[in-house]
Amino acid sequence: MIPEHHGIPAWAQRERQADLGWIAENLDVFSAIASVAFENTGRGAIVVDTTSQAMPGAGHPFGYFSQDQIEELGDEDTNCMVTEYEPAQEFVVVLLKPQDRASTYRLGVVPPSSLDQ
Repeated sequence: MIPEHHGIPAWAQRERQADLGWIAENLDVFSAIASVAFENTGRGAIVVDTTSQAMPGAGHPFGYFSQDQIEELGDEDTNCMVTEYEPAQEFVVVLLKPQDRASTYRLGVVPPSSLDQ
């Protein structure tokens, strides 16, 4: 069960649930990309443009933005998440949304090696 977030409007709670469900469906891809991108670029976040789709059902364009690029976006909460996440076990996803909105999530993943124990 997911905790109720008091003070957050019902529509925002529903949107958050939908975001987390969609991220979960794509977790393997995002986790792998974040891991490789961190090794090559350092801290950063996966940024997904949910307002665009080249072909219906083909997914949304996304990329890995470095910490410097994320800082240029000017969102303090996102900057904090990118600065503080633990790359061996976490990554950050920014979902760009209509009306110049964005939702940022810091997600933890279970390393494959710990599943074997």
